[in-house]
Amino acid sequence: MKKLFTLLLTLLFLVGCGSGGGSSTPTAEPSGGGETAARAVTIQAPTPLISMDSAIATDGTSFSALTMCTGGLMSLDADGQAVEDMAESYEMSEDGLTYTFHIRDTKWSNGDPVTAFDFEYAWNRVLDPDTASDYSWIFETANVESFEAVDEKTFVVKLLAPSGFFLSLTAFPTFFPLDQKFVEEKGDQFATSVNDLNYNGPYKMTSWTPGYSFEFELNEDYWDAANFAAKYAPKVVFREITDTQTALMEYEAGNLDTVALSGEQVTANEGVEGFVNKLTGYMYYLSINMGNNVHDRAGAADLANANVRQAILYAINREEIARVLNDGSIVAGGIVPVGLAFNPDTGKDFRDDNGAITAYDVAKAQEFYKKGAEELGHDVVIDLLYGTDEGDSIIKAAEQIQSFLEEAGFTVNLNGKPKKERLALAGTDNDHDYDVMLTRWGPDYGDPQTYMDLFVSTNASNNDGGYKSEAYDALVYDAERGEGMSDPAKRWADFLEAEKVLVFEDAAVVPVFQAGGAMIINPSISGIEFHSASVDSYRHIVVK
Repeated sequence: MKKLFTLLLTLLFLVGCGSGGGSSTPTAEPSGGGETAARAVTIQAPTPLISMDSAIATDGTSFSALTMCTGGLMSLDADGQAVEDMAESYEMSEDGLTYTFHIRDTKWSNGDPVTAFDFEYAWNRVLDPDTASDYSWIFETANVESFEAVDEKTFVVKLLAPSGFFLSLTAFPTFFPLDQKFVEEKGDQFATSVNDLNYNGPYKMTSWTPGYSFEFELNEDYWDAANFAAKYAPKVVFREITDTQTALMEYEAGNLDTVALSGEQVTANEGVEGFVNKLTGYMYYLSINMGNNVHDRAGAADLANANVRQAILYAINREEIARVLNDGSIVAGGIVPVGLAFNPDTGKDFRDDNGAITAYDVAKAQEFYKKGAEELGHDVVIDLLYGTDEGDSIIKAAEQIQSFLEEAGFTVNLNGKPKKERLALAGTDNDHDYDVMLTRWGPDYGDPQTYMDLFVSTNASNNDGGYKSEAYDALVYDAERGEGMSDPAKRWADFLEAEKVLVFEDAAVVPVFQAGGAMIINPSISGIEFHSASVDSYRHIVVK
């Protein structure tokens, strides 16, 4: 799935990305009671909605929008646990390798029945090279060996090895079903507007104005429609507002029910009713183009030098960045965030087990830079790519990173782009046309693998920097396909060592901060479910 207010709502929207046995941290009490919503709810979306095609979407905003109006085999409850959605029931074989899902009697918004063949078609479409899905690799992550619609009501999935997070992954948008007849009738227009989408979830998308807003209203054809009509908001509107000051003014004017905060706004609003501040699962890091993909960028070629990359690793003052962001963000001790995964034997957090493998040391940074520049025979000039519409905090962080790197000796040009353009530059279509990129990943499930898989040499969709390491690949392979498949302790140890190789030894990626999320939620609403290891859900909002 190759990733989110500013920072929290950026996180609210993912992928991100993610699913699996991760934790959930609701900021409001779960919905309940039979209260009837009397008005629409308006949510701040801090990043743009990019795609409503479940095979193409890669960002958190798109994932959250898809979960509003599409139902997978399972969905996640408020605690991040998988519960039945399109699957009325399922069985798992004793060896944990075969899942048999029984599809409930329900239909798409165009009247077509939802069947097991809709899942078979959608999953094959993700895997079809012609689709060019950036998340096709997630089937390998889930250990999927095969899948088949035995008949309209029976969908059978076979795994190569037992997976503790497989069920939760079926709630992730990449695994959502599609009505084949509808998709093929729409052709190139599929998922480009509200009229070119087919809905089987609790809501239908009723409006989509790119760059401004997208809206959902209850779907009367959803299998649990009566329950939703009795309890939950009849309409949920998402406003795309990236500027935190504008968003706060809109909240204070009564035009938003949620607002992201950053910097001085956090301190000024700590006593306001509805204020929350929590740590999220999103990890912001510098993706370093090591010159394996781009051969006409001087910066990328220079970054293949190990000393240059080590200089970047030591140059970043992460504590200062977290202080300036002032939104609950913390120093990134590695690429795997705090609170994501825990030692299967001791229960110890992965981050505590591996310790901090990042450090700020300007003297070391200058020393490494000097060595690298001498080996290259010239000073290093690099472009720093970052998103201009991904929140004020990202702009602040990019400016600070520029300052820290220049103190180490680099010349850094800021290259701010809207998120869609940033992702395009980093993608394979543009041959990974960047030097260093400030980017993020939101976990798709609660396991280190959701980060480790990103940087193996065969993952062309996510390994934008072209990192190639036999040692790293071998450790990840052993954890996922070797001895680690049957030995949880060995798997855990492999991942610990792989992170050290990736970050500390090779400096192939440079973790910067784990995002916090300071925000205000209107006290008159509840039920927003913030999943730290998956897609945040706005399905169950109650208006009091």
